[in-house]
Amino acid sequence: MGEVAKRGPLAGVELEMIGDTLKKSFKRRHAFKGSLATIGALAMATGIGRGVSPAQAVASLGLLPEDLPEARYRAATSEVLAGSTWVAHGIDTAAFFGRLLGVEVTSFDGQNNTAKQLQDLQTISSQDYDFVAVHPSASDALVDATNQIIANGTPLIDMDTRLIQDLEEFAEYGHLTYLEPDNIYMGSTVANELFIAMGGEGEVIHTQGSLGHTGAQGRAEGFNLTLEQYPNITVVDETPGNWEIDTVASLWQDLLQRFPNVKGGFFHSDDMALAASNVIEAAGLREQIHVVGVDGLKNASEAILEGRLLASVINPSGRIHGGAIWAGYLTVSGTDMAEGGVPKFIRTDGGPITRDNAAGYIWLHDNMQY
Repeated sequence: MGEVAKRGPLAGVELEMIGDTLKKSFKRRHAFKGSLATIGALAMATGIGRGVSPAQAVASLGLLPEDLPEARYRAATSEVLAGSTWVAHGIDTAAFFGRLLGVEVTSFDGQNNTAKQLQDLQTISSQDYDFVAVHPSASDALVDATNQIIANGTPLIDMDTRLIQDLEEFAEYGHLTYLEPDNIYMGSTVANELFIAMGGEGEVIHTQGSLGHTGAQGRAEGFNLTLEQYPNITVVDETPGNWEIDTVASLWQDLLQRFPNVKGGFFHSDDMALAASNVIEAAGLREQIHVVGVDGLKNASEAILEGRLLASVINPSGRIHGGAIWAGYLTVSGTDMAEGGVPKFIRTDGGPITRDNAAGYIWLHDNMQY
């Protein structure tokens, strides 16, 4: 037997075999599907997502540096708000996949400030990155910088939210691909869970995200489509929370005073839903008010099991961010075997999370599977 890994979950396994598995996975021409399965298995072995950083996760494999691909490429991601659970999980996933693919990933935090995100992208456009991924805080607000990135010949990947509001104009834009969940489906699905729990009647509060965010627009559309099926449910407030938990906590303290009979709360993110849930709990109204959100990450799944959240729906942050790294890597490395290269649009899947399946989604989250 040759030299073996001396620590971590792969201790005792021959380094040559581990290295060969990785190298074959990374080099095979149909890498997108095969390599994702390999990396998913490695992610499960590392414990990343359970308080383990991407660097610690890679180190825990017990591999020698030469057994991983060298960092041949540099990528940047421009994020809306690193303080968001959804964004933070995406940043971790991008960094982890980058290490396994030989991509050095740098993430820029827009701090929920469109001007700051625009400035970040302008900085990115002036530097030497092999590809760039962006999660826009608002449509149409960042195109001056993204135009320059595209003009530089740098592949640009759009995540979750359209860079350009107009669908026809966006379809002709110069980005490499756009990874988007079905926001209308997400809004409609989780709204239905809420309205059923409300008995099909009563007052509901609709706390939106940022109104210039196409994801928030889609979730609102889905909410309203489902609302049409429940004529005895009345929306009493639709004030945006703009993804800010402090804003939502303050807002809901006021709303509970104004609408003491409210029976439900629909939120465009789970972070906002959980902020309101704390206010509801403090007011002693947990039994009266059902709360649902969108994103479906670990914090939401745990809250569902604990009874603090009725339901959520998956907006697969890890799959979107991981998919962005894959799309960029396969493009710049020339290893994409799909005819015509990466498609202009990639739908990322999701589904509802309830008490019946929340534990499974916690496991998937902890192992970077979505």
